[in-house]
Amino acid sequence: MKTIDRVETRKGRIYDFLPGIYRLTNNERLVEHFKELTPGYRPVGEIAEWVNITLKKLPEPILEKMDLYFNWQTPLAMRLSPIISENCLKTVDEFFKALRAVSPEDLLRDFLLIGLGPRAVGFDESIISQMLGDQRKALVFLVEKAVLTPHQKAVMLDFFSNPISMKDDFVYLLEWYAEHIFPTIPFDEGALEESERDLILNLQSRGEDYLLKLIDNMRYDELEDRRKILLAISYFVENAQGGVFHPKAKNDLFVVGYRFVNSVLEDDPLNQAAARYRAMGEPRRIKLLRMLFGKRYTGYDISRKLKMSNAEVTETFSNLIACNLIKTYRTKEGVYFTADRDEVIDLLIEQLSESD
Repeated sequence: MKTIDRVETRKGRIYDFLPGIYRLTNNERLVEHFKELTPGYRPVGEIAEWVNITLKKLPEPILEKMDLYFNWQTPLAMRLSPIISENCLKTVDEFFKALRAVSPEDLLRDFLLIGLGPRAVGFDESIISQMLGDQRKALVFLVEKAVLTPHQKAVMLDFFSNPISMKDDFVYLLEWYAEHIFPTIPFDEGALEESERDLILNLQSRGEDYLLKLIDNMRYDELEDRRKILLAISYFVENAQGGVFHPKAKNDLFVVGYRFVNSVLEDDPLNQAAARYRAMGEPRRIKLLRMLFGKRYTGYDISRKLKMSNAEVTETFSNLIACNLIKTYRTKEGVYFTADRDEVIDLLIEQLSESD
């Protein structure tokens, strides 16, 4: 099955409900990421103005909860995005109805899996039940297995003590946001509709080469099942994209920024060469690239080896992936990353030759 044949598009404001909180929580870091991905990007316009105004009026307790669940290092709550895409939800009310049907134990499992892969780390999901109420067993597991910040490990330990209270706290944050903040977002419906039209047109005219730029150059050749690739246009993700993979989801979701749809169409060889060398202009990226030569690792493997959170790893190699220096493979077992030393060298030399 060709990768392009797996694609379905999704649309609607509901796909910006969680990304909106993520943008507010991590705005400064996201802006820097946008600048790196798209040289010349400036945080201007309605989104930037709305973010600045909204951040000034958010109560401190709400900001603390946002940082707990949406911090870029381990954005626990973003793990719930497949609830929307898998069920084709259209409204926030439908999302809350589906969320309320999730048990506290399953919600805790989803939060924990943001830094784990069941097949990659030998994670038996039944251990969640064993750890509930057993602080010692939960502590040992979090220290040895979880790729979370120290603060989030401490909070996760509290979650194991009282998952019902954890879910109530999380749902309260989302309900507060839905009532007080989400309705104030100045969605540019015209820009979103234009972006969706361009997405479909680009897929039709440019095919798989274009699609790969939208999905982290992820190859689905080794995947035998009929898993779909769901592309959802986002206002807040703006000049980037993000994949959300859930072990129980039937499909893979990629939230694509409405500007990213066309910003990846860079065809100038000189700009492509500059982007590749810029992507390698950081010691951690070179270290990561060397580690992947001739090997295959999951994101969890890389996190453990480099002692970084999953988000830090993603931030480190996102540009390397965008420039096709790292290859990504989707298999039944999960997502794997690799790099070929000779191919990387040939690609860099070829770019210099083309630029001449």
